Amino acid sequence: MISVVIPLYNKAQSIEETLQSVLAQTYGDYEVIIVDDGSTDGSGAICDEYLQAQITNHKSSILKVFHQSNSGVSAARNTGIKEAKGEYVAFLDADDCWEPDFLSTMAKLITDYPERSIYGLGCEQLKRGERISQQGDFYRGVSTWSYDTMAFTGSSACVNKADAVAAGLFDTRMTHGEDLDMWWRLMLMHGGASDKRPYAYYIQDAENRAMHRIAPLEKHIPYYTEKYAEARAQNAEFRLFFDTEMIYRLYPYLFDRHYRKEVQRIAKLFDYSQLKWTMRFRMKYPYLYRIYQKITGK
Repeated sequence: MISVVIPLYNKAQSIEETLQSVLAQTYGDYEVIIVDDGSTDGSGAICDEYLQAQITNHKSSILKVFHQSNSGVSAARNTGIKEAKGEYVAFLDADDCWEPDFLSTMAKLITDYPERSIYGLGCEQLKRGERISQQGDFYRGVSTWSYDTMAFTGSSACVNKADAVAAGLFDTRMTHGEDLDMWWRLMLMHGGASDKRPYAYYIQDAENRAMHRIAPLEKHIPYYTEKYAEARAQNAEFRLFFDTEMIYRLYPYLFDRHYRKEVQRIAKLFDYSQLKWTMRFRMKYPYLYRIYQKITGK
C-alpha cells in the first residue's frame, strides 16, 4: 500500500481539485491522509465533507482527515507519516495535482528499483491552467547527486516509511528547505530512483505558498550545515552537491547586515577546493559579484 499524505493549511480554493486528482488514481492500493494544520479558511471543513461523502457513498473511505493546531508543514507531514498504514508514503501539496496514473507509475518505479529510500516522478509547472513543459529526454533510473537524475519535490516524492522514521522524519526547525533536507538524508541512507516524466503539476500561481515568503536564516536549511558534517566528510560527491546548493541559498543573506556574520561563519564550513572559483568570489565579495553578474549576464 502507498499512503498519500497531504499537508493542508488555508487552501480552500485549491484543495478540492487536489483531492479530485488523488481520488481519480488508477492504482487501487492506496489511502489518502489529509493533515489540516490549523486552517482558518474552512479548508478542514471541505475535507470533512469529502470524507463524509465517501462514507455515505461507499460505506467506507480511503480518505482520512486529521486536524491539529498550526505547527508548520514539517509537523503536518510527520503526523501523516506516523498515521500512514502503507509501506511507502507519497506526498502532495494541497494546491498541486497529479495525473491519474501517478501512483501506478510510482509503484512500477518502486518495483523496478527495490530497497531504495526515496523515489520521485517528474513535476511540471502549471500557470493559469497551462503547462510549462520540460524539454528534452526524461531520465529514468537510479538517482545520483545531480538534479538531472533527481525528481523529488513536495508533490512528487515517495519515501520508504521505515527509512523516513529511521532518518528522524522532517526537521520541524526549518520552514524553507525542509523537504530537501529529508530527501537528501534519505538519499544518503539507501539511495533513490527517479522517473522524470511529468506526472505531477505544481500550480505556480497558487496563493500563500511558503516559498513566496522570505525566511529567517535560522529557519532555512543552510543554517543547519553542521548536521551534514559526517556525510560531507565521507562522501565527496555529496559534499560538492551540498556545498554548491548552500552557497546559492546563502548568498542573498550577505546583503542583510543582520545575518552577515552568521553567513560568514557558515561559509567557512564549505570545501571551496572542489568548487568553481565563482562560488568563493560570490561569498567573499558579494557586491563585486553582483557587478560581475551584470557584466557577464550570468
